[in-house]
Amino acid sequence: MSDKLRVAFFVYPSAFQDIGGGEILLLKTKEYLEKEGVYCKLFDIWNDKLDNFDILHVFGAIKDCIGLMQTARDKGVKVVLVPIFFSTLQRTLYEHGGLKRKAAACLRHIAKAAFPFLPSGRRSTMLAADAIIPNSYAELKQIERLFGIDRKKMHVIPNCVDSDFEYGDERPFISKYNVKDFVLSVGRIEPRKNQLNLIRALKDFKAPLVMIGDPVSHYPDYYRQCRSEAGSNVVLVGRIGHEDPLLRSAYKACRCFVSQGWFETPGLAALEAALAGANVATTNMGCTKEYFRDLAEYFSPSSLKSIRSAAEKAFNKNKNRLLQKYVRENLLWDVAAKKNVEVYKKVLGKG
Repeated sequence: MSDKLRVAFFVYPSAFQDIGGGEILLLKTKEYLEKEGVYCKLFDIWNDKLDNFDILHVFGAIKDCIGLMQTARDKGVKVVLVPIFFSTLQRTLYEHGGLKRKAAACLRHIAKAAFPFLPSGRRSTMLAADAIIPNSYAELKQIERLFGIDRKKMHVIPNCVDSDFEYGDERPFISKYNVKDFVLSVGRIEPRKNQLNLIRALKDFKAPLVMIGDPVSHYPDYYRQCRSEAGSNVVLVGRIGHEDPLLRSAYKACRCFVSQGWFETPGLAALEAALAGANVATTNMGCTKEYFRDLAEYFSPSSLKSIRSAAEKAFNKNKNRLLQKYVRENLLWDVAAKKNVEVYKKVLGKG
């Protein structure tokens, strides 16, 4: 066996059925770690053996991952976890579904806040990890507060973007969909992403609202409601692959990008749009302010008036080259890859 670091990537079984930011995070982390000389493999439970790896790198603090994480620990394989976690009481109050579902979500959040050492699937994954990689200090503080995890085992590594997103060509998207100077939203269509409130907030807006993304299979009723309330200014495109030049074209062609989720951490699409030169209007929940600072427009995702006001401001001002410059200089994937290698070496006692 070579001296290369050998890393197995693992995720909960249903992850790639509805591809979103978490899956892109995994694939891009793997791609850029390989450029740093790390051997990375998507772990195959049917054929791979943990004994052949130095690190098990898990994406998502989901209980389905606990078994393999604990087996890795038993075999002396170090475990690194990217939790992809955020929860707020406000978000639970707007949980999709009836009163019973909202109440249950609210009680779970209150219980975690009051008794962080209570057993749970998420906490078990965090305890099984040798190192945890939150993507912001806001997420780190939440994990510390809601699960009682020692911050000494946490290492913040930001979400990042490909440099290619700066160089898209706006013409193909404009030509294909016959839209220009539009508001853009990109992401899986599901309650957590809050597209319905964006549609309502921008009803009769002076410019088209283009929404790129497929519905999540668990929420067909939510997608139907989005379609039924979408006015003539709404263009529902469906999913465009992350590597498709047409996605880069959309970012370059839009006048502003709106990230309307109940929380964002901060959302890869918003970073990609920013690098393309778009103005960004984003939810004020999650870690968005940690990334976008004073270079974006912020809104409350529960307020239609707030969403519309921020979108109008982002749409009407000149394109924000300062945000583009900040992303270019601080948030490209090679930066994240180097930080991941540092974490690996630390847990292996080599750093």
